[in-house]
Amino acid sequence: MDPKLDNRPYFGFPPPPMPDIYFAPVPVLPPYPHPGLDAPSADFVEVLDPPPIDWVPATPSTAYTLASRAFITGREGWDKSPLWTIRVHRDENLIPGKLAISHGTAYIPFNGKEVSVQEFEVLCAASDVLEWVSTSNDQIPEHALPAGNTHIGEPLYVGRVKHRGSLTPGKVHPSHGCCYISFGGSEIAYKRYEILCEVPQ
Repeated sequence: MDPKLDNRPYFGFPPPPMPDIYFAPVPVLPPYPHPGLDAPSADFVEVLDPPPIDWVPATPSTAYTLASRAFITGREGWDKSPLWTIRVHRDENLIPGKLAISHGTAYIPFNGKEVSVQEFEVLCAASDVLEWVSTSNDQIPEHALPAGNTHIGEPLYVGRVKHRGSLTPGKVHPSHGCCYISFGGSEIAYKRYEILCEVPQ
């Protein structure tokens, strides 16, 4: 009888050949890290809280979706509607400007003009992480929020001024010693202004 098929003990030498059967090891998977909970399904999506300060891409027609997150930086003089701060890439610069969300119009102060823009990033922030600080000329507070830069890498900041009944946000250009706003088709400079700063932790 073939020894491989014989169930009786075998005491001879050499031992009979063994069947050509290979048992692969079974991997041991680590347990799901939350005992008592089932593993997430394939369509599980983790919802994260937004960062305290963020710049979110938008257009005049989509920006309204950010109403709960956008940081209001000014008011229109004629109807008191809110103005938001935006920033835009233009000719290798990243330039802060304004969005009149109620009217769907956005502008940046650039090369002496008020330039209309259609694609931008909206400043979104919690109300308690930013504050306005009065300053003038090229005096930039330590915690000023960088919001853009010139084509040579100089940082630009968010500023605002009162102009013709409007509280208008714009850009602070330190080497020019002023805050520029866009208004009525022009870029207008102010030596005294408020600058947006992060609240020290």
